[in-house]
Amino acid sequence: MRWRLIDRIVECVPGVSAIGHKTFPPEETLFEDHFPGFPIVPGVLQIEMIAQLAGKCAAMAVPSVLPVLGSVRTAKFYRNVKPGDLCVISARVEKSASTYILGSGEITVNGERVASASMLFGLVDRRVLASENFDEVTQTWLRENAPPAELSQ
Repeated sequence: MRWRLIDRIVECVPGVSAIGHKTFPPEETLFEDHFPGFPIVPGVLQIEMIAQLAGKCAAMAVPSVLPVLGSVRTAKFYRNVKPGDLCVISARVEKSASTYILGSGEITVNGERVASASMLFGLVDRRVLASENFDEVTQTWLRENAPPAELSQ
């Protein structure tokens, strides 16, 4: 399994909010063990889906930083996410400062809330990393939605 838990960003106001999609195919290996005969998406992956989208949203506003999950302040699960469900992830940047970001979000399936979480991110300077590039999901959204001048920055 790869740890990219956002298939596509469908809306984004960089640094403010974003909406993304994720579907776990029924043949995903995680369902072999979670749980045999009762396959559901683990709660920890639902938290990670919200964290990844909130982090991508924040980073698009400040491309020189990489938000890294520091703590999960709250997390609630309201119903199970099953194989094949289209998860609609909504994320918000609640507050940003020079060293941290507070984010939150929720996941819905068929319009029904299935999970919510709030979290804190520490910020890593991308210039010290081996790659300053965004992942392909973020690059796709930027290509399809950002004005040409913003892509060259």
